[in-house]
Amino acid sequence: MPQSPFGSILVTGGSSFVGYHIISKLLSTDPTCQISVIDLPTSLPRFPSVTYYDVDVTSKPDVQVTLLKIRPRVIFHAACTYSLSLPASTHLKINYEGTKNVLEAAQTAGTVKAFIYHSSTSVIEDGTSPVINATETLPVLLSPEQQYPYPLSKALAETLVLASNRKHGILTTSIRPAGTFGEADFETMQKLISVARSGKAKMQMGDGTNVYDFCYVGNLAHAHLLAAKALLREEEVEEGMRVDGEAFHITNDERWLFWEFSRAIAKEAGFEVRKEDIKVILVWVGMLIAFFAEWWVWVTSFGRRESDLTSFGVRYSCFTRTINIDKAKRVLGYRPIGGYAGGHREECGVV
Repeated sequence: MPQSPFGSILVTGGSSFVGYHIISKLLSTDPTCQISVIDLPTSLPRFPSVTYYDVDVTSKPDVQVTLLKIRPRVIFHAACTYSLSLPASTHLKINYEGTKNVLEAAQTAGTVKAFIYHSSTSVIEDGTSPVINATETLPVLLSPEQQYPYPLSKALAETLVLASNRKHGILTTSIRPAGTFGEADFETMQKLISVARSGKAKMQMGDGTNVYDFCYVGNLAHAHLLAAKALLREEEVEEGMRVDGEAFHITNDERWLFWEFSRAIAKEAGFEVRKEDIKVILVWVGMLIAFFAEWWVWVTSFGRRESDLTSFGVRYSCFTRTINIDKAKRVLGYRPIGGYAGGHREECGVV
């Protein structure tokens, strides 16, 4: 049997949304590859040919011991939080401290050649302003410019990973997807389907003209593999074509009106919204409703829960968020292999 070009692979977060799809894509592309996973057990099924280690990335000693046992050549670091409602300390612990632990263990192991970090385009967004055709030349926002816990933790982690490029013989890169959706997404997709099931998919905040970029998780996994292959080539590249030490935006390369996308998901889930049933809520009214909802949930839960409807969520769903992926196309050779086109979902064959 021919040897895998990747060698030994570690996927952190391999039992969760993005990591699960990276493994699936790896196996469908190269069935001979040797894959290990560091993650805590989830409800997702495990791949028979993959070796799983029930290790929390926030445990530095456990990560160190496991990396020395696995001795990977390639690391796809996809372990992270997905829920925006978690406290800032949790985001920092998992997304930043967890990344630091895995990176330091990789440096100690001495076998790692490529480290691909699963980041987010939110590292360049302040969460309150529109983003128009954003490129990787925009600065990564840290405190105090970045006020939201999730993107701040991802920005800190990405900064650490890219600053570590070419140290201890490891080449690093960062893959930044736009809002990611797909099978096994228990955060964004689950919320959208829950809204549809409750009959609220017909509600629209604002005039509905704001445009968004999204990323199907199969495309994201595809981009990770392209980045890994590029790092492992270890060849001199011309100016502007480097992969190591660089970040890359990834989307479906097909922009949607935000609320049309939400209703497309509702339709796929069996809760189609007719055009005549759409109820438009003025943005200021939505913000007012969100304020009272947040206050009520905070009071009745004694500060232990967050409202499903938040002022951040209202604002976020009403501004434009478009991402430029020309760099990924030019340097990685990235082209989307599936997503939503013309309102119809194209299967990527990932899960």
